Amino acid sequence: MLLLTFIFTFFAHNLLLQDADSMLVIKKINIFGNNQTKTPIILRELDLVEGDSIKKLDLDKRLDLNRRKLINTNLFVTVEIKTVQTIDNQIIIDLKLLEQWYVLGYPIFQIIDRNYAEWWQRGADLTRTTYGIDLIHGNFRGRAERINLRLETGFTQRIDFGYRVPYMDKAQKTGAGFSLSYLTNKNLAFKSFYDTLFYFKSPSDILRKRFSGAIFLKKRVGFYDFHTLELRYNSNSIADTIAKLNPDYFLNSRTAQKYFQLSYYFNYDFRDNVAYPLRGRRYELIINKLGILPNDDINQLEVAGGYSWYRPITKKLFYGLNLRAKISFPEKQSFYNTRGLGYFQELVRGYELYVVDGNSFFLARNNLKYQLLNRKIHFKFLKIKQFNTVPIGIYPNVFLDYGYVQSFNTIESRSRLANRSLYGGGFGLDVVTYYNLVVRFNYSFNDRKERNFVFSIGREF
Repeated sequence: MLLLTFIFTFFAHNLLLQDADSMLVIKKINIFGNNQTKTPIILRELDLVEGDSIKKLDLDKRLDLNRRKLINTNLFVTVEIKTVQTIDNQIIIDLKLLEQWYVLGYPIFQIIDRNYAEWWQRGADLTRTTYGIDLIHGNFRGRAERINLRLETGFTQRIDFGYRVPYMDKAQKTGAGFSLSYLTNKNLAFKSFYDTLFYFKSPSDILRKRFSGAIFLKKRVGFYDFHTLELRYNSNSIADTIAKLNPDYFLNSRTAQKYFQLSYYFNYDFRDNVAYPLRGRRYELIINKLGILPNDDINQLEVAGGYSWYRPITKKLFYGLNLRAKISFPEKQSFYNTRGLGYFQELVRGYELYVVDGNSFFLARNNLKYQLLNRKIHFKFLKIKQFNTVPIGIYPNVFLDYGYVQSFNTIESRSRLANRSLYGGGFGLDVVTYYNLVVRFNYSFNDRKERNFVFSIGREF
């Protein structure tokens, strides 16, 4: 009896292995729900082709990777992939897509300070805000082309226009685009002193004007590698008052700065969700040459790199690591073109109230987050299908950061934070919902025993 049981188990195990290693042939790929998006744009994201063979054991993983790629195009609210297997080891793949609402008009109302903690410290002044409208067509002609018009007034008067086409060749590997931007300010940060930005406000005169125009080419190799080459022209000018307050704003008491800029950007992105990743990794490399002609008003080189890594520890517990570094030359740089830590997401949490300007920096950010909620809420009373399904995720988290800024200008700027290690940490709550909206509530502290409550809201693409 024991011998019969062993023989049966042996053959059953081998049959299961053979079944797992068996090959399936993709007979047909059906696409549903692409009312505007052209079929070639969707097929470009798939590594599944009709007639291909795939191991049965690898099928679920391959389907999930392709679902992730379609979601990360930001063309669809939801993506469902189902398969039907025929008796002759062939499969039919059904893609069910819910397209986003591609023509969007977002009202703009935002603070100009780097975060709400700094804005609150400066008196929560409503004059330190901008307001306007951001008009976007995210899928022009159904080919994932993007048109953007941004109009702002208030603290900054701004007009931006941009257009990009992801693929303009038959092989769907090369894209291009251009952008134009014009901004004016009557209130301006003219210097950082003791690691704080100092502002000057004029009741009537424009203190700074900025114009830039750029064209770029983008090459996509495979599914996850992107190379971008951009040529940009910048024309900036400031009032005499700013040049007197800070002769190093453009260096040498200049009131104008004009130059061409050549940039190369490499991005390898293998994350499950670009707006709020929980799994995967990302590599970045940026090379900026500011001033490429002999008569340009600046000659500066910047090289920056980044690495991000995300992985699940348990089914609901996730860890994320973000590393970022930059070096730039020469040592003597204008205030306008010098950036260290404290701007955008390049900051040590706990130091939200400070800017640490310098030539080079290193930043490490660690996150441990728990998936408290991840579901879709359906509002049947809304008839527009792009809005009646609301994904929502809630993630309590803890974080710990380290940063270091190298500066050759600490005597003049009186910096107390440059050229020393910076530590910060805290805990927070992230709320993630549709159209890449992420709301963050953080309570942070630093090694100087300072504490802040930080709120942020933003959209990522």
